[in-house]
Amino acid sequence: MRKPAVAIAAGGSSSRLGTPKPFLRLGVATLLEHALEYAFGIGDEVYLLARDPARFPPSIFSDGRSPRLILDDDNGGFPDRIVGSLRKTQDDLIFLMGCDMPFLDPRLPFLLLSKIGDHGAAVPAWQNGYLEPLAALYRASALPSRRGIPSMRQLCLMMEPVFVNIEDAGIPSWTFLNINTKEDLLEAELILRSSRSPRSSCGKSSIPRCPKSRCSW
Repeated sequence: MRKPAVAIAAGGSSSRLGTPKPFLRLGVATLLEHALEYAFGIGDEVYLLARDPARFPPSIFSDGRSPRLILDDDNGGFPDRIVGSLRKTQDDLIFLMGCDMPFLDPRLPFLLLSKIGDHGAAVPAWQNGYLEPLAALYRASALPSRRGIPSMRQLCLMMEPVFVNIEDAGIPSWTFLNINTKEDLLEAELILRSSRSPRSSCGKSSIPRCPKSRCSW
């Protein structure tokens, strides 16, 4: 099976946590290390979307599996900056993920890849209408040219997407836990301690289910 490229969004300010998210520690690794492990496990090419390369240690770009750095040089809103960064990649199908989602199911990108067809994006969707735009597959050639996109949800809707029902696919809800607050970090630590593997995706464990997507982008 072909593999998608992976783009890790790691340029946020992390104002609610008080420290840059990529370097927040969860277990024995930072969130960025968790994200890179996941990305290299599923993708042929890995991109790191960042605003300030000086904040990242040189070791990230000097070992045998180094991501390609994509600098965010757009002054627009978050969706505009994501579009600008994805356009700089050398791939057409790109799985976009946040660096703050340490439990992403490794089956997810391949599920989306199998569903995208000729659509501009394949987006995980809940039955209640919530979307997961920061764990979605995008087609670079279908990215909109307009600026001023108000939200990541709107970006998805502009790309003639296919919505993939993750509940029917058996993807457990806690795989989409993203760490925005100290409470989220405590929940992630509980999940990590309760699981023999942070990548467990059987959907049958006793791990507490995280709240469904709090996406309001």
